[in-house]
Amino acid sequence: MRRVVITGFGVVSPIGTGTEAFFDALGQGRDGIAPIRRFDASGLEVRYAGEVKETPSFTCEHEQALVERDPKVGFALSAAAEALGMAGITAFSPDDCIHIGTSLETFFFKEFSAETQADQETFFRRLVTHPWRLPLDAALKAIQLRYGRAGQAVTNCSACALGLQTIGQAFHAVRAGRYSLALAGGFDSMINPLGVGGFQLLNAPAVGDPVPGKAFCRPFDANRSGLVLGEGAGFVVLEERERALALGKTLYAEVRGYGSTLDAYALSAPDPDGEGAVRGMQAALIDANLPPQAVDHINAHGTGTRLNDPTEAAAIRRVFADTWRKVPVTAIKSMMGHSIAAAGSIEAIACIYTLRHGIIPPNIGFDTVGVGCELMHVSHEAMPCEAGCILTNSFGFGGQNAALILTRGET
Repeated sequence: MRRVVITGFGVVSPIGTGTEAFFDALGQGRDGIAPIRRFDASGLEVRYAGEVKETPSFTCEHEQALVERDPKVGFALSAAAEALGMAGITAFSPDDCIHIGTSLETFFFKEFSAETQADQETFFRRLVTHPWRLPLDAALKAIQLRYGRAGQAVTNCSACALGLQTIGQAFHAVRAGRYSLALAGGFDSMINPLGVGGFQLLNAPAVGDPVPGKAFCRPFDANRSGLVLGEGAGFVVLEERERALALGKTLYAEVRGYGSTLDAYALSAPDPDGEGAVRGMQAALIDANLPPQAVDHINAHGTGTRLNDPTEAAAIRRVFADTWRKVPVTAIKSMMGHSIAAAGSIEAIACIYTLRHGIIPPNIGFDTVGVGCELMHVSHEAMPCEAGCILTNSFGFGGQNAALILTRGET
């Protein structure tokens, strides 16, 4: 099988747009969570989120119109442009694939409300033609309008494990020789009335106001109170290693293994035994042909919820039974919230930061270990660590589990 490397990456996040700003914020442990500004959330219990601070703008009128209707399309276009530019890609070919994903369509409630006042025939005619929502593949179409058609182009619609799943599936496609190059990653924003209100109904997010001087999102901490929504995009360019070397490209990381499982337990709760998470991490290690002892650092899913954190911690302790006490674990959602479909791909890029710079970003919300959350947590300040092999986790609604293993690109 062919070896697969990352030759470009791009990120839009609540703590920085562009990899330079994002990496700087990771090293500083910057808190990107603040009161919601995107819409009036005063009537909701959930009033804080990790919003992207820089609104993307584009010279192309079509792209700008899409962004004005749905901010996450702009996140996708910005991250794709940075990733492809870093990899020196100006156009796609039939030998390339695009595998990106997001969660839900954005609905335009004012327009829909106006339609409901119309006569029945007009309402259903407009309903079928979707004038009040933007299709999920709008970003994919915009990317191909800018860079040309790829041999395969897919928009996956899933949940919180999606960003990592797109990278893992594209990795397998390039490794198997089906494609020479892939653009992969996730983009999302749930910071709208439907997204925030929906999560509030699930009793998943943290509510109220943060304790002064404390991070609002507190993965694995004894005083954690729920997830905090975020948004953004993270895209990577995957290439066959020998081809990338022949073209003189920088190898930022190598993707070594990927595993994905499904709990089939409940719609929104993880299997408390963590069996699916265990099997996902084990599958990634088997795929990479590496033992657990090879992993130097774990980037946890770490949502800050009562259910996820102890389940994930227990799963890590099972998989890394001999080493978990000395393998540093972080959870960067403490800085930027949970960007849902974009979370896994943004966190994979955070792993590239650690591989390239020898620094593990901190879990800034961690003070006191929660019951069942015992791990070697990196808290408050970044930790120097010459990690050569990193495992990153993403878990999602419906019991979806994904794990990816990255190593330094030079090896």
